[in-house]
Amino acid sequence: MNINCEMARDLLPLYKDGCLSESSEEALRGHLRTCPECRRYLCEYKEIWRAERTEPREAPEGGYPALAKRLRRHRALTELGVGAVIAALGAYAFFRTVRKSI
Repeated sequence: MNINCEMARDLLPLYKDGCLSESSEEALRGHLRTCPECRRYLCEYKEIWRAERTEPREAPEGGYPALAKRLRRHRALTELGVGAVIAALGAYAFFRTVRKSI
């Protein structure tokens, strides 16, 4: 399989994560052997990825307790929304059934 530069750059994240099939990985390696621009791009990609992994992350605003509170609130609202949708579908099904039996 021959791949172009655009395809090679799209495959790099999967290559980094080890998620490519053997044939895709071999095609990417073959392209990297012949394309200096994509090899350079791969080097830059690796540097950015390493920097993101090693840079310390700042605590969210309000600290982790505030983040936990926001996540609990988000979960509660999500559960409430899902419950409302289920109730609405149940009511719709009930009234459709009652209406058909009349």
